[in-house]
Amino acid sequence: MTKEARNRKLTAVIVVNEETDLIRETLNSVRQIVDEIVLLNTGNTDAISSIAKEYQARVVAHSWQESFGEARNAALAHVTGEWILWLDPGETIQADHAATLREFVNTQVDIMTAYVLLVRAPQAPGNIGSEQIGQIRLHPNHPGIRFEGRVRENLNQSLAECGMSIEAVPFLLQRNIAETDQAWKVSRASRDAKLVEREINESGPNARLMICMAEAVQTLNDQANALMFFEQACRLSEHGSAEMLEAFYGILTALDSRPDGLDTQIQTCMTALEIFPLDAQLLCAIGGYLRTKGHQELARRSFETAYKHGQINLETWHIDDIDEIAASCLAISTHAAGKHEDAERILLEALSDCPHSIRLRRQVIDMHVKHGRRNEALDELDLLPADYPKLDSFRSAVRGAVLASQQNWVAARPYLETAYRQDSREPLCLRWYATTLAALGETDAARDALLTWKKREPHNGEPDDLMQALLTGPTIRSKAKSESVLAS
Repeated sequence: MTKEARNRKLTAVIVVNEETDLIRETLNSVRQIVDEIVLLNTGNTDAISSIAKEYQARVVAHSWQESFGEARNAALAHVTGEWILWLDPGETIQADHAATLREFVNTQVDIMTAYVLLVRAPQAPGNIGSEQIGQIRLHPNHPGIRFEGRVRENLNQSLAECGMSIEAVPFLLQRNIAETDQAWKVSRASRDAKLVEREINESGPNARLMICMAEAVQTLNDQANALMFFEQACRLSEHGSAEMLEAFYGILTALDSRPDGLDTQIQTCMTALEIFPLDAQLLCAIGGYLRTKGHQELARRSFETAYKHGQINLETWHIDDIDEIAASCLAISTHAAGKHEDAERILLEALSDCPHSIRLRRQVIDMHVKHGRRNEALDELDLLPADYPKLDSFRSAVRGAVLASQQNWVAARPYLETAYRQDSREPLCLRWYATTLAALGETDAARDALLTWKKREPHNGEPDDLMQALLTGPTIRSKAKSESVLAS
């Protein structure tokens, strides 16, 4: 049945405290598409008043009741729009997505449906990519819709009681602030832990609360208790649910800190894959664990399954480019198995499918460098975004790296050294610069370059591997080329 097309009143709702700069970012991105803005303010009224005037927003002062669900429900009472778009301070929507979302509200929404939007967070330190999750952010202004939970609040129960369906739509909200402020993270984790304790005392434990508590104590650097809470969440969750999958993810990360955790991670992954056999993140994780244990062919098969058949669950935080990571790891494993042409084909096919992938393009550049294909490498480099950081230095590094791949160490050094001194910290630059210095017998300088790399990417094992391969033993010059590998 064709839906009625008309201009439906859309209200943006934000629960705010004192994040004035973040609120402005968010409102700037949606001010042209919403008809009403409601700011539920649990903090300093003076800090928000100027924003309210600037954006013609309605500010509702509300005392904090130690419950995000209660705060959101309080905001709902002040909405006059037919449809509600929930936002958090610092979240923005690109202009093209905003316009399409507005058109969607006018022409396609179903009064008995709540809609899931993608929320993407910037890459956090130590992570291999940015993460995203699907969350219900757009729904009709229906009197039966209410949030449940003091923390990790959700609408699921009330939507079910109202007989509403849930549907995902392709609109992206971008969180523009990386969570790098440790003091802020600790404060938020302590707050969440208290909210969880209070809700458990009121209604008893459940998987949602155990996951929230696990994440809080993990931020507080208590990995042992984080593991315990994730394991409890797994036991309390419904079999095959998103909460169970999220609990498995948490168990795997909590085991990272244990020196004997690798075997347990493999076993945990195997258990999880029996329940979620095509989950792309689990497949990539077990591939990495197996590769570390030296089971190269099993690792390659895991990456291949992730690349060809991997799936994601929108209800859990997941790496947004996990398909690209699977292709990247498959190419690396295939190359390590001596199947160089197959590895190249995998990379080129993946880049054809994801032409805007910087990760894959950098890896293709590495591949061309490794085979001494200067022009092809530079052609790929020219396809990187114009605002790519230190592009000229990267170009110099590529020229030098091609020469180094041909063991022309003396000619390679000036290009690589120029890039390095211009603060290029591309893995390609650091890898080939250290290799060149080692081949020329300048072990101290090579070690410094590798230490710089390790400091910049503490979770990357390649600098350690190169340190061991290039700077030990009497055959540095002969090792220099053979130990160079495709970048991940």
